[in-house]
Amino acid sequence: MSSPHRRRASAAILTALAHLAILSHASGLRAQGNSPPNTPTISEPVALSRVSAFDVHMETLAFADPDPNDRHAASDWELWTANPALRIWSALAVTGGDRVHIHLADGRFEGSHAGRTFLNPSTRYRLRVRHQDDSGDPQSSWSAWATVLFDTAALDQATALELDDVVASPLPIWTDPNGLEVELPATSDASLRLESPTAQLLLRLDASPSPGNAITNPPALATHEPVRVVLHGGSRPGFVPLPETNLTVLGRGCHAVTIRLPAATLFPGATLVYWVSLEGQTYVGNLAQTSPSFATPARGLAAPWVVRDAGYVVEVVAQDLRMPVNLAFVPRPGPLPGDPKLYVTELYGTIRTITNDGTVLTYATGLLNYTPNGAFPGAGEQGLTGIAVDPVSGDVFASMLRYNASLAANDPRIVRFHSTDGGRTAGSQQTILQMTGESQGQSHQISCLEIVNGELHCHMGDGFVTATARSLASYRGKILRMNLDGSPVASNPFHDGGVRDARDYVYAYGVRNPFGGAWREADGFRYVVENGPSIDRFARIVPGRDYLWNGSDSSMLNHALYNWNPARGPVNLAFVQDASFGGSGFPVAKRGHAFVTESGPTYAPGRQALGKRITEFVLDAAGNRVSGPTPFVEYVGDGYATAVGLAAGPDGLYFTEFYRDRNTTGPTATGGRVLRVRYGDRGDCNANGEADWCEIASGAAADCNGNGVLDACDLASGHSHDFDGNGRPDECDALAASTAELSISGAGRVDFALEAGSGAAGAAYALVGSISGSSPGTPIDGIVLPLNIVGDPWFWLTVVAANSSNLQGNFGVLDARGSSRAALVLPNNAPASIAGATLHHAFVTLDQGSARLAFASNAVPLRLLP
Repeated sequence: MSSPHRRRASAAILTALAHLAILSHASGLRAQGNSPPNTPTISEPVALSRVSAFDVHMETLAFADPDPNDRHAASDWELWTANPALRIWSALAVTGGDRVHIHLADGRFEGSHAGRTFLNPSTRYRLRVRHQDDSGDPQSSWSAWATVLFDTAALDQATALELDDVVASPLPIWTDPNGLEVELPATSDASLRLESPTAQLLLRLDASPSPGNAITNPPALATHEPVRVVLHGGSRPGFVPLPETNLTVLGRGCHAVTIRLPAATLFPGATLVYWVSLEGQTYVGNLAQTSPSFATPARGLAAPWVVRDAGYVVEVVAQDLRMPVNLAFVPRPGPLPGDPKLYVTELYGTIRTITNDGTVLTYATGLLNYTPNGAFPGAGEQGLTGIAVDPVSGDVFASMLRYNASLAANDPRIVRFHSTDGGRTAGSQQTILQMTGESQGQSHQISCLEIVNGELHCHMGDGFVTATARSLASYRGKILRMNLDGSPVASNPFHDGGVRDARDYVYAYGVRNPFGGAWREADGFRYVVENGPSIDRFARIVPGRDYLWNGSDSSMLNHALYNWNPARGPVNLAFVQDASFGGSGFPVAKRGHAFVTESGPTYAPGRQALGKRITEFVLDAAGNRVSGPTPFVEYVGDGYATAVGLAAGPDGLYFTEFYRDRNTTGPTATGGRVLRVRYGDRGDCNANGEADWCEIASGAAADCNGNGVLDACDLASGHSHDFDGNGRPDECDALAASTAELSISGAGRVDFALEAGSGAAGAAYALVGSISGSSPGTPIDGIVLPLNIVGDPWFWLTVVAANSSNLQGNFGVLDARGSSRAALVLPNNAPASIAGATLHHAFVTLDQGSARLAFASNAVPLRLLP
């Protein structure tokens, strides 16, 4: 017989077992016989691929489990160094969208990488990931680990400026921020040296008792060498403060480079050394270095972007934006400085208006009903994205994610805004399409909007659910087309006329993350740029086509005009074409070309081999790729800015810097900018890549009128005329006319300017004409008058009717500058028979002593019209 103590213990055990039984029953007895989930399939990064050290996208295919009732509860992610095998980053028990797609910022660095935000470049790592089901069985809820090895790319460094000589003429220019020449104090023996890494001198500037600096310019070096600037304080007492300065020097062939030096103070005996990049940016160095070091920036470009084609410039249009995503222009902007010119979406819920003068206004704000405060890169990469403007009403359309409390998820929607103050601010808003239940998250969300022929095109990411892309029952993974009231276009490929659903809106499907797209005037097709796991896609959209995204990189090859491999992160696409503001001021040769912003790694500093640029594609008339991607604009700075938004505007190609470039507190900091790529470099009007002032000073190009503009550019722009066809602006010729054509139907007038030079002051002149042409001309006193005057009736009239009401001042005496003015006034009764004739005029001067012909001008034509 058992004791009371034993009976009480047994009862307690039975009670505990009963409780466990109840709990097991309540959970559906799922722990009994549970199988672990399938080992995940890692889709990104691809095995042994090369990825950015700053932005590693880690992704698996969808959760799979042998038990049909098990769901995906969580995931563990780990990064290890390959050799030695040490864990350096982890994100454990992750839920939500990060279960299948995660970034470095979503986890924690540890061990040798503790406190960091990125991986080592040029290093091999191992990714491990496992999935957990919701069975609650600690023995079988976790899958086996999936692993993959990958490499990080090397950092893309600046390229050193190399010179073998600094030409002596024109002289170097050293200026302060106000454009004033920098002069070293005459009391100082401070100096500036431009030299090679082994101190071979290219140029030296020293203080001088005369105005300006003393210049030492030795013979050329034997080879091109990297350039450094050495500032020395000298030995005399005192110091020399210098503001930020620009030193412009010229290599052979008038190739100018402006070296941007930081503010500095030169103390006696002290030396400052700066290495120079190809773009003229400077980096702190020291005399002991025998090769360039670009580790420590000293001073960079205000807008650290360069155009690889000559004749273009990059300019800042607007600033102080917070994560500017997309751009849309007002189709017909007003003429006043404060009139709206374009709109910009900021990722975290604000639409900005940018006026003609670059002022930034708030069009609408507070558009998100949640705070996207997740990691960035990572869960924080979501919110307000696409934007378009209706050319008829001026209404603004924007795409965004809104939190759906009943589903605890973010649903995509499109909202239409109407303004009552000329487009400066939104007065009302209306949701025209709400895709309830189609939850999306970071990056793979609703994105690009564009209005084409009164129809709205919308790009939808797959929301990290691959299967939705090819399902016509889902909006996700699609290109949608709708009317501006949000209804589907009846001619859509799968529109069936029944109850309105997702299939009615589908224009094309089977895409993963179609960030950007645009319609092309030349062939009438829509084009898209799309992010894949490790391969990106550029494609032409054919209505009704399945683009076959199935979760694999290989599926991104389908129907592609081009694939980026490895990925570059193409974000937006724009065509320069007549339909977009007449070609945006670009040369005709660029019309129909596609331009793509490649954002590269998320929030990565400095130049990046895998992005941070705008590339150019050339397509033929049928939309086939001829060439590209060719770098068009590239980032050359040391900060975080990258190119994201892109649109063809009335005066150039506009793009956004998504991040604040320098002095930033993180990826979400305010400080992004809108920039413009404009054709027509004011310092290089003939677009040959050489500075105009240098071409003029060296005699390589002419500026006969002394206005600082090449003669060829004066003529090309219409600022000057060349009526006589001699290749020079008429104002530089001895004889210039106000027009080359007159109508005989009225009393037309042409004014002549006579300039023989001061050596002809006081000389007698005669302005005469010919109707017989200017070639071969008539020799007189050893000088050829460029008019055929023998037996010519118009020559006879210009002589016998000299200084009449119709020929005013055509005979006379030149003033002290050797100048005069004359005019021809046609009478009202000019005979109709002379219509179509061309008169030529020239003037001669007489030697005051011998009365012989001393000078004959050029001949200018005058065509007589009916």
